[in-house]
Amino acid sequence: MSLLAFEHVDREKRGSLWSRPRWRYGAAMLIPLLLAWPGIMWGLSFPTQEYQAFIAEASTYVVFVGVFCWMAWFRQPRGGIQAIAMATLWLLASMLVNFLTKRGQTRHALSAGLGGHPMLLWGLVFLIPVGALLLAARRDPALDRAGLSQRALGWQIGAGLIAGGIIGLHFLTTIRFSGITGITAKPMPYLVWSLCYELFQSLAEELFFRGVMLRALQQIYKLDFWAAMTITTAANLSIFLIKTQWQNPLELAGVFLYLTMLSVTACLLYRRFQSVVPGFVCNLFFSLISVVRG
Repeated sequence: MSLLAFEHVDREKRGSLWSRPRWRYGAAMLIPLLLAWPGIMWGLSFPTQEYQAFIAEASTYVVFVGVFCWMAWFRQPRGGIQAIAMATLWLLASMLVNFLTKRGQTRHALSAGLGGHPMLLWGLVFLIPVGALLLAARRDPALDRAGLSQRALGWQIGAGLIAGGIIGLHFLTTIRFSGITGITAKPMPYLVWSLCYELFQSLAEELFFRGVMLRALQQIYKLDFWAAMTITTAANLSIFLIKTQWQNPLELAGVFLYLTMLSVTACLLYRRFQSVVPGFVCNLFFSLISVVRG
C-alpha cells in the first residue's frame, strides 16, 4: 500500500507541468511568438487587406491578450474560461473592424484615397475590448499584480506622455530635416481609426512583452534587467521586422531605430512603475504623432 501511495504522488508531480512557474512562463513566452511569426507571414499571402490584417492581429494581439489574462487568472476558478472569453472579445472586435473597413481593398486606406471615408469610424469598435480589459483591471487584483496596475495612475500617464513625446519629437525632427518624407494632416475618420487601432495594438503589445515576458525573465528566470530587456526588445522587434513592406533599407532602418527606442523605453518605465500603463501610453502617443508622416 505504501508503494502505491508513493507512486501516486510521483505521478502527480510529473503530470503537473503547468503548476511549475518555469514551465508555465516558458510556454507563455514561446508559444505566442511561434504563433505570431507564421501567422503574420500567412496573412501577407492574402491579396486583400481585411484578411491580411485580421489574420495578423488574431495571431499576435489576440493571442498576447489571451496569454496575459491566462497567466493572471491561472489560479482562479474558471480563470481559463475568463481568459478565453476576453481573447474572444478581442478577436471579434478585430474581425468586425477589418471586414467593415478593409473589405476588398488591396492598398492602405490613405493610398486608396479612403482616408476620409465614414466607414473608418467603425474603428471605434476597438474601444470595446480595450475598455473591457481596463475596467476589469480596476476591480481585479490579479490583473493588477500581473502588471496592469493603475496605482499612481497620474504619474504613470505623465511619464508615458513625456517619454512618447520625446521620441515623437525626435521622429518629427528627423523626417522634417532629412527630406525623406513630409508632414501632412490626415482626414478625421482616419485619425479616429488610427487612435482606436493604436489603443488595441499598443495595449496588447505591452501586456505580452512587458507584462508577461519581461516580468518572467526577471522574476522567474532571474535574469538581470538589462539581459531581460535585450531579449524582450528582440522579441518585440521580431513581429514587425518580418513584414514585407519594410524591405526598403532606409525605411527598415527607421523602423528598427524607433521600435527599439520604444521597447527599451517601455521596459525602463515598467521597471520604474511595475506596470504596463506608462509603456502603453508612450507607445500610443508616439504612434499618434507618427501618423502625420508622409
